[in-house]
Amino acid sequence: MDGIIGFVNGFQSVFVAAGETFLDLVVGIVPMVLVLLMVFNAVAALIKPERLNRFSAFLARNRILSYTVLAFISWFFLCNPMVYSAAKFLPQRQRASFIDVCATTNGPMLALFPHVNPAELFIWLGIAQGVEALGLGIQGLAIRFFIAGWALAVIRGLITEVIWVFLAKREGVAVDG
Repeated sequence: MDGIIGFVNGFQSVFVAAGETFLDLVVGIVPMVLVLLMVFNAVAALIKPERLNRFSAFLARNRILSYTVLAFISWFFLCNPMVYSAAKFLPQRQRASFIDVCATTNGPMLALFPHVNPAELFIWLGIAQGVEALGLGIQGLAIRFFIAGWALAVIRGLITEVIWVFLAKREGVAVDG
């Protein structure tokens, strides 16, 4: 009988802990993310979509700029899932690479800018909670994660482009740019 009672208590404690975590999120991070979303939508509206489109097309002329600056700006202002729509400004040969860069930088962007993908915030918060439990600050981790993630993303983007062009030529698909 003690085993059953222990199991029930343990089972219930999981949901109590989940409820406490949910309450912490509702009181802490959710209002911050909502305010960030409102501010960035307001800034984007002030800048005007036409200007953003022209600027994006300008950045798309250079591979490194398209895999860094365009991807960063897309994450920052468009957030998930609209971040991928910025690929329309790129030549066909760079689109798959841009998607790869965006997918790779999801976590690093989220570590510093939680508004970019609030649906996956729990991943970063779990990591941060573990780091804080060790008595360490998360700001340094977030910055290192951001830098390493972007370095990896650019390398992946360039490699993905080479692979895509190779496979496209092999299959007879037109490769522009």
